[in-house]
This record gives sequence, structure tokens and C-alpha cells, in this order.
Amino acid sequence: MSTTNSGEFQERLFADKCRRMHTHLLGTRSLLRDIGEYNRTKWPVHYPLARLAHGGLKRSSSVLASDATMVDTPQALRRAQTTDEIPDSEARLLDGSDLSVLKLDLRLSYHAESDVMGSLEESSIARLLDERLAQCEGHIDKLLARIADKSSKILVTGDLNAGKSTLVNALVRRDILPRDQQPCTMLFCEVVDASLNAGVEEIHAVPSIAAYDRNDASTFVRVQSEDLEDVVMENDEHYQQLKIYTHERQSESEHGSLLHNGVVDVALIDSPGLNRDSLKTTQLFARQEEIDVVVFVVNAENHFTLSGQDFLLNAGNEKAHIFIVVNRFDAIRRRDRCERMVLDQIRDLSPLTYAERADLVHFVSAHEQLAGGSAAFARMEHCLRSFTLEQRFKSKLAPAQRYASNVLHDVCFLAAENVGAATRRIQEINSVLRDNMPRYEALLEQRTDASQRAEHVLDAGCAEVRRHTAAHLATTQLHLQDAADKVAYGGLLALWTYAENVLLAIVRHVEHEVAECDRFACFTIQHARAELAELEAQRRSLGELSDSLHVGAESNDDLTSVTASQIASIGTISNALDTAQLELSDFIDLDLGRNWATLTSLSASLGLFASKSVAANAFSLLRLSSSVGTTTARRMVATAAVLIGAGSVFYIVSDMDATVRRRLAQRVALMLDNEGFVEHHAERLTTEASRAIRPFAWHLQHNFQRMVEAEEHKRADHLHRRRAAQDSQIYFDELRAKAQELSLAVRSITADL
Repeated sequence: MSTTNSGEFQERLFADKCRRMHTHLLGTRSLLRDIGEYNRTKWPVHYPLARLAHGGLKRSSSVLASDATMVDTPQALRRAQTTDEIPDSEARLLDGSDLSVLKLDLRLSYHAESDVMGSLEESSIARLLDERLAQCEGHIDKLLARIADKSSKILVTGDLNAGKSTLVNALVRRDILPRDQQPCTMLFCEVVDASLNAGVEEIHAVPSIAAYDRNDASTFVRVQSEDLEDVVMENDEHYQQLKIYTHERQSESEHGSLLHNGVVDVALIDSPGLNRDSLKTTQLFARQEEIDVVVFVVNAENHFTLSGQDFLLNAGNEKAHIFIVVNRFDAIRRRDRCERMVLDQIRDLSPLTYAERADLVHFVSAHEQLAGGSAAFARMEHCLRSFTLEQRFKSKLAPAQRYASNVLHDVCFLAAENVGAATRRIQEINSVLRDNMPRYEALLEQRTDASQRAEHVLDAGCAEVRRHTAAHLATTQLHLQDAADKVAYGGLLALWTYAENVLLAIVRHVEHEVAECDRFACFTIQHARAELAELEAQRRSLGELSDSLHVGAESNDDLTSVTASQIASIGTISNALDTAQLELSDFIDLDLGRNWATLTSLSASLGLFASKSVAANAFSLLRLSSSVGTTTARRMVATAAVLIGAGSVFYIVSDMDATVRRRLAQRVALMLDNEGFVEHHAERLTTEASRAIRPFAWHLQHNFQRMVEAEEHKRADHLHRRRAAQDSQIYFDELRAKAQELSLAVRSITADL
């Protein structure tokens, strides 16, 4: 009764450990998914790369309290090469030396002068790590399924022709699987007790393991026992697996059957040889992740081959204990030497297996067992039964615990590495920000100064154009008669033509002076642009932007041509002058004050002359009047008056050219003044100067603004990266704490009662 109670207690305890391990595996998978999401969307996880060129592999074993050892595999135990691999003498392996499950194997062509960090981008490493994380998640899913599965699966594997099928036959004590001196197993053969098939012995060829259902005949093909050898050796139908339901022949020992043991359902899975081909080897590597117990069969004549070593190293990520059977030991003459050499290899490949070699490593002959029994085989069978059934924690839970512990150890290591990387990134960014701050502040000052100077050049140029134009044209307007004085006078008969020529000369003179103002404006614009170009050259000397002015060009000729094209065409200098015609008033000076003053002066002169003559000759006139008479004297006086008037008229006619020049100059000046001629052209040229200079000023200011914006963008990018690094620092610090806490919880599940 006490034995039954003890068994029930152990079952409940084992079930509780399974539940706890299931919970911790879910937590571990959640951490991996979170890391993968963070790696893809927020921060490429920093992966430590260390060169292990021309050396052996370095791997980390379990981080369990009892398993915490680091093993350096000798160079003689390097990974087996295939035709696709690069020889170690021409390659280098980059890896995180303190990682095990999340270790990335990267083989690159070796260049002695090259830097791997330069040839592998951070994003590429992140993608590789993301794929590795996804693989780990898939493996944990398989571990969860294995823990939930109440049965135990034993994978019998090894190299070609090692006697795997013979060993399975010996364990069930029936010659079920075909065996030959040549390799004969081409697909996985799972041998289970017939009680799982309602007690019926059958062989099911399964095209798809995932879809297989023994109650659904469409998911398998029944194979007759006499056809089994052909199906196993050829597999023409490309089945994934054979499911063999059989009754195990009862053992004469006290331990009873392995398959039908009354505790858990056990399945023996015979596999193709490791070095059969690459596809079968890959399938075997993937299949071992679904297995609780690995029985590795070694041919005593060959020891461990490179493919066998590679398989054990891979399986060691989760299985600290490998059940090893050295078959065909009866064919060895110096058995002690063979045993010593095999154990030396096991010590390097699986230290914990070597530590428990008395129970886990067996030197047997399956042929002897089938022929009539063997004590060594019986002991091996007993140890396998104990390892599978009685030590289910070690065979079923320990691999999951080991794998989770290794994953969490790697997560802690990566988290610590990334906390350090984030801290270094923050320090680097802070240093860059500090170093760039004086330059940024100086750039702001230079932008302000350049903007003010550009505005000053623009305002000064426009003011100078306005001042010069207003003063010059005002002077021109006051001295229009000077241009008329240069016209030749052809006499009274050519007076009309003369007047037309005078008007034309005045108009052309005005046009010339306006053109002179235009040339001065061009010169001022060119000078202002040269000053702005010099400021632009100073800006380019800062080294931030290499672009030149988009408006205008570098040479003075280009600047002049651009300026001339931007000065508006003169077309017409005055609307009034375009329609101006000669008028009668242009020939008559109606300025009475000016004319009467002239005549008065002339009359006064003549009167004075006449008075002097009359006074001097008064007595002569009296004497003449008395002699000639009064009437004759009066006629002489009238004649003198007519001569005086005629002289005055002659004087006026002789001054007609001056009158025309004066009258036309006055009328043109009045017309220009009425239409605001001076102000119009001053405003026009000021506007044109502003239009020609301002794009250069704007371009200079725009380029400085671009420099400031580029600097601010870099600063914003640095700040963004610093925030991301700070967030990453916090995230990985918290991740490390979670992983450590979860790792302690995983390690707390022990084999003790």
C-alpha cells in the first residue's frame, strides 16, 4: 500500500514539475518573441562578434547548477565539412564565445586585411539573429509538446551501418526491422506497442506525420510485413515515416517489457544513418528536437565520426545526457583500448554523459542478444528502461530545463551586451552633441550676421540707386535748354524745322540721361551681387554645403548679363513726350514781364539817346521848325518813332530761336514735372535693383538656413538615437532582470523529491 502511495505521490510531483516547466517555457518563449519584435521594429540587437580563426569550436554547456561547465573542444573535433563548406585554413568563424543556443555560426571568406564588422552590416546580423530567435521559439514549441505528451520517444540514431535496426530488434526481441551488412534504413521507423492500435499488429506507411491518424485510413497506407524490407530500403513512395504496431516478446528478466511497461507509452524510432546524405541528416537533426531520449549507436570499429560529433554537439544544446551504445563490441580484439578511446571522445563531446558513463555508456553486441542473450545487453536494457521510465525528470524534463536555461543564459548575456552597447552609444552621442554645440551656436551667429549684412547690401544698393536717379534726373529736368542750345538755327524760314529738332534733341537728351541712370543701377546691382557672392563664398568655406548660387553665376560677366536682363526695358520714358507736338505758343514768349523789360530797356536807351540829341540840337530843331515848318517837324518825329518800333520788332524776330528753345524746354520740364517723371524713374530703378539683388540675398539666407536646418536635423537625429539608446538601455536592463528571475525559477525545478 505504501509503495502504491509513493508511486502516486511521485506521479503527482512529476506532473507538478511538468506544469511548472510548461509555465516557464511559455515565459521563455514570450521573452524570445518580445526580443524578436524589439529587434525588428525598435533596436537592432547588438550581437557580440569574436574571431576564432583557425581554431576549434568553443561551446557553452548547460548553466544548471550541476552542469555549469565550459568545454573547449580540441581542434581535432572540428565540425564535419561538406563539399559546400570552406576549409578552416581559408575561413574564419565569428561567434559570441559566451553564447550557446543563440550562437550564430558565420563563415566568411578570409581576408587578412579586412574587418568583419565592415563586411557584415548591423542589420544583417539582426536578421540572422531574428531567424535564430524564431528557430528557438519553434524548438520551445516542440518542448512544450513533449512535456504535454504522456508518452516517451526514444530515437535510435548513429552513423551508417552502425547496427541501429539490429539494436531495435534486440530491444523488442523480434526480428521486425530489416537488417543487412549494407545500409538499409531509408526512412524513420517508429515501433510502438500494438495495444495502441487496439491490439492489432500493423504497419502503417505515413506520407505526412502531421496529418496521421490511425483511425483515418486515408492518412496512411497499410504495408504487409513481407513488403516491409522493400519499403524501408527503397521508399519509392517517399513516405515520411513507418508506424509499426507490434507485440513485444516478453523478457525473461524481472523488469518486463520496454514498450508495454504499465507506466508510460514508449516508442522506439529507428532512423537513417547520419552520413547517408545531407537531406536525411537535416531531417534527423530536426527530428531529434521532438525526442525525449537519444540512443546514439556507435560502431565499435569506427568510433565517433565527424558527422556523429556534429550531431552530439547540436543535441547537447538541450540534452546534457546522451544514452550511448557502442555496438559490435564483440568484433573488437583489444577491447580495453577501444573502450578507452571511445570514452575519451565522449568526455570531450558530452561531459555529463561521461560523468555518468556507468549508466549511460554501454559496450554491447546486438547480434549476441538476438542469438541467445548477453549480460552486457541486459544491463544496457535495464539502464535504458531506468533512464526512460524511472528517471523521467532526467530524460523528459531535464532537456527542456537545460534548453530553457541555456536560452535564458544567452538572453542575459545579450541583454548585458546591449545594455553596455546602449550605454556606449549614449556616451558617444553626448560627446558628439557637446563637441558640435560651439559650432552650432557659431553657425547661428553667422546666419544672423550674414542675414543682416545681406539686408544691408540690398537696402544700401536700392537707396543709392534712388538717390542718384532722383538727383540726376532732377538736374536734367532743370537744364533741358542746354541740350537745345546744341541745335543749329537755320533762320526764320526754317523756324518750324528748328523747333522740331529742338524738341527731338530735348527728348533724346532725356532718354540719354535716363539710360545713364539705368547704367548706374546696373553697376550698383553688380557691386551688390559681388558683395553677396563674397558672403556666399564665405558660407561655402564653412564646408557644409557645396552648392553654388542658383541665381546668377560666379563671373562678373555673368553677373552683368543677368543684371541687364533683369532691368526693365525703357520702351518709353514719358507718356507726355511720346505724344508731344509743337504748338504756336512755342514760338511766342507770352512772358510779358520778360519781354516788356527788354522793350522798356530798349526804349529807355533810345529815349535817352533821343533826349540827348534833342537837348543838344534843340535850338537846331527850333531853327529847323521855324525854317521848314511845324508839319515837317512832326513827320520827322513820326518817322523816328516808326524806326524805333521797327527796331524793336526786328529785335524780337531775331531772338525767336532763343524763344523756341526756352519755350520748349519750359513746356517739356512742366510736362515731366506734372507726370512725376523723376519719382517714377527713381521708383522704377529702385524696384528693379531690389528685384535683381534680392534673389541673391534670399539665396544666401536660404543656404544658411539649410545649413542650420541640416545641423538641427543632425542634432535631432542624435537626440532621437539617444532616446532610442536610453529606451534600449532600460528595456534590456529589465529584460536581463526578467531572464535572471525566470532562470532561477527554471533551475528551481530539480530531480529531488
